[in-house]
Amino acid sequence: MPDLFRRTVVTLIIVPLALLVIYYGGYLYQAVIILLLCLAAWEYDSLLKKVNLQPAIPLAIFGVLVLGLARSFYQFANSSFLLVLLLFLMAAWHIIHHEKGAPNPGADFGASISIAVYIGFLGSYLISLRELPGGMWWTYLVLPTVWIADSGAYLLGTTIGKNKLAPKTSPNKTWEGYFGGLIFGSLGSLGLALLFERVFNAGLPISPIQGALLGLVISAFIPLGDLTESMIKRPAGEKDSGNILPGHGGFFDRLDSLFWAAPIGYYLILHLFI
Repeated sequence: MPDLFRRTVVTLIIVPLALLVIYYGGYLYQAVIILLLCLAAWEYDSLLKKVNLQPAIPLAIFGVLVLGLARSFYQFANSSFLLVLLLFLMAAWHIIHHEKGAPNPGADFGASISIAVYIGFLGSYLISLRELPGGMWWTYLVLPTVWIADSGAYLLGTTIGKNKLAPKTSPNKTWEGYFGGLIFGSLGSLGLALLFERVFNAGLPISPIQGALLGLVISAFIPLGDLTESMIKRPAGEKDSGNILPGHGGFFDRLDSLFWAAPIGYYLILHLFI
């Protein structure tokens, strides 16, 4: 109960702040997203170091920063060039460190790439989502759908969950929780689409039924984000990536599902609804 209480209190603080930042958008939203991604990258680096990997964290953080800035100002125009530049710099970094005696330069090189690409490239879709036409409302649809799905999965998983989803990767996750996330995410997205259409007159080109389908697809894939992070945390012997958010862990813990929800939502919206 204390953990649930702390989790609830932090949620009641974070969610209104997140909605406010999404509302204002622009430089404020972009700066907050980039800052959160850099903090998540720092936590990711800490986890990797606990399994004796040595990523080029200055370059990885730099990569997350510039990929976020490029997405803010140019969308996808410079992403390929920046990725090539980052790979070049990281390769040179780890070759130099190998010459100085680093024992696992290839694994370290892969770890550096994973931080920049997984956190920086995927995470920057949160910026791309907000920059879509009607992006404020689309972001209000996608992100709360993730939160609702996660809450539904947590509720059903902790109350009736018995059948393990991925016992080696995340022993607490169950199929009951997974399907609870699907149900809650679909209904939540349907309700949000209906609310935006009937009450706020948001003008989104999406019906409530289409909103439910969008929520279903997002909810079906976002567990990959949590399982991917668990795959990284488990060898490091850590339950959470950090402890800055009581009951929620670290920034990486809070963003893991969004790394999948943002690009999935972005492409579904871009190709089906706009």
